[in-house]
Amino acid sequence: MMKRLIFTVLFMLSACESGFWGENGRGEMCPVVQILRDNAYLTQFVNYKETFQINIDGYEGYCYYDREAERYRAIIAPIFKVKRLAPSDETEVRFSYYTETVKGAPEYLGKKTYYVTVPIKTGERETYYKAAPAKVFIPSEKGYDYDINLGLWLSPEEAHYNHRTFDINYRYTEE
Repeated sequence: MMKRLIFTVLFMLSACESGFWGENGRGEMCPVVQILRDNAYLTQFVNYKETFQINIDGYEGYCYYDREAERYRAIIAPIFKVKRLAPSDETEVRFSYYTETVKGAPEYLGKKTYYVTVPIKTGERETYYKAAPAKVFIPSEKGYDYDINLGLWLSPEEAHYNHRTFDINYRYTEE
């Protein structure tokens, strides 16, 4: 009897699982969100000193049918890790991220930029921040065969610096 009860509970939990990737319980499929490593991290400079490192640490999301727009939407809330690299009196870190669709019908293609301000206490060395959700229209006929890119918006100088220092995990330095 106990085995049957445990099996039933496990079955119900797995049936209720409806993550962002795959069927969401209503037969609808959600797209894959790709975090491309080239644009997943950023080192900010203030007065020519490395001050903050920002990384996309992950995201939370889901899909739903928007009745007003009569289209499906993916909701993506990126989670950022902001690390202070040197002492400073900065209490806010500002940066931008984007969502981009690169294939599909023309009305679904494009890149949209979102602006983020992360509060960080003066003595705090590291913080995690979940941004306000981005809303992306997705074609109903594509479902899971539709990719959404998620990345940090980088200036040409920042992109060049990223390519020179690929995936360096900076440490806090006292000066």
